[in-house]
Amino acid sequence: MKAITRLLPILVLGYFASGCWFDFGFSGFKIKTTVITAPSPTQRSVEVPDPFVLVSGQWLGDIYSSATGSQFALNPTYTDGEGKLHVSNGRIMALWTFHREGGHCGSLDFVRQVLDNQTHILQCDLRGARFTASPDSFDLNYPPASMTLIGADLNTQYGMPTVEYYDEYGTFIGQTTAAAVAGDGSWLQCAMPNLAGVYTGVYTMVITNASADGSRNVVGTAVVWAYGNDLPPPPPDPDPDPCNPSNGNLPAIECVPVVY
Repeated sequence: MKAITRLLPILVLGYFASGCWFDFGFSGFKIKTTVITAPSPTQRSVEVPDPFVLVSGQWLGDIYSSATGSQFALNPTYTDGEGKLHVSNGRIMALWTFHREGGHCGSLDFVRQVLDNQTHILQCDLRGARFTASPDSFDLNYPPASMTLIGADLNTQYGMPTVEYYDEYGTFIGQTTAAAVAGDGSWLQCAMPNLAGVYTGVYTMVITNASADGSRNVVGTAVVWAYGNDLPPPPPDPDPDPCNPSNGNLPAIECVPVVY
């Protein structure tokens, strides 16, 4: 019994030193601020921490009778270098509203159901507004000559917007320049890129305005469904080598050496 008593503190200290932590009950909740980028011709869309963002919050009401925690408001507090913030005694089993300020997106508001020890992602989305594509689906064997994208905030001050095309894995397919843009910036028309070798799937279009310095200014994204050219099935597995004893069979007759 004494040996077990001496061993327990050692195990606990070793567990903590390994970077793990026991949850001995109430532990509040966590917040993480992130930013998700639009794909570009040289990089796929990624979600990464958005550090040093100012976050505030307010409890709206309990949603379970087991609600606990004595902190009903989160005063403006910066997330750390990994975009993390721990509200150690925040009210849980409850409804909260959160506000984030700074980072890559400016001001954003969120409403969350907050449960014990959850991490709530307050995301800054740089993919822009959702545009509607017309047509929103087409046959790859008979693709349309042009596409209309309906949204907002299109601008021709520094040149015509461009439309970039990506497959469902984020691979860049090509881009075209808008041929016409509405005076109020609510729609554009553009030609389709070369779709040779494109297979059935969901494709994303990233709409960008031209900028004075030549940089990309993402306005929004749209998706289309392309069909009519299914990805061919992979080739079948080769037949096992009959002369390989690891296959678990007796050697074939042609594998047995002939002795004269």
